[in-house]
Amino acid sequence: MTGLMLFLVSVVALAFSMFFSGIETGFLSVSRARVLHMVRAGGRRAKLIQEAISNLGKTTTTVLVGNNIANVVFSSANAALSVMVFPDSATAQAIWGFVAACLVLFLCEFMPKLLCAARPIARLLMLIPIWVMVSRVLAPLGAALTYVIEIILPDREARSRVTPESVLKILKDRKDGVRLSDFESALVGRIMVLRAKGAEVTPESLLLVLDNDEYYEDEKSEKSLSENKET
Repeated sequence: MTGLMLFLVSVVALAFSMFFSGIETGFLSVSRARVLHMVRAGGRRAKLIQEAISNLGKTTTTVLVGNNIANVVFSSANAALSVMVFPDSATAQAIWGFVAACLVLFLCEFMPKLLCAARPIARLLMLIPIWVMVSRVLAPLGAALTYVIEIILPDREARSRVTPESVLKILKDRKDGVRLSDFESALVGRIMVLRAKGAEVTPESLLLVLDNDEYYEDEKSEKSLSENKET
């Protein structure tokens, strides 16, 4: 009975390790534009995917916590099972462990990542309901781990900030090989406007630049003012 329980625990842990490895690759490989299009079309699962990839730091932490727990549980249960099956043979236990390591490498690393990288949106739509349940269970542990890491590790170095003056210099003075298209210029301008207003920069707010003429109207007004000053 104990051996059967250890075997079932190993299988379940192996399945969760496959799940976390695959869904991590899916989140990193999926097209955000396609997900956003599906969300606008009313896709409920696509909205869950968008929420996950919008906060990729938290999502990655949850994936790493879950994957490590699954691997530790599998290793522990598998080692106990090998001792139970071969109590008097260290060689057989070593061979068992080697085969188990190869199994984990193929089933939990190579195969799920290959499948999810090939068709990320299809795999994510299938796996996202499981992810929602698992992430809710692991959320407190992930938050606690992040809090402990922030306490233990020293303060991070301050990142260099891009000032509005430096961005405007790039937009106006396109020298030294720097070339920005009109769309890129409008996109950068949109980000600066959102930052100035204290609004959150999201894919939805950035895509508004496609059908928003406010940026171009401002540019036309500035050109007309400069022309009037010259005359």
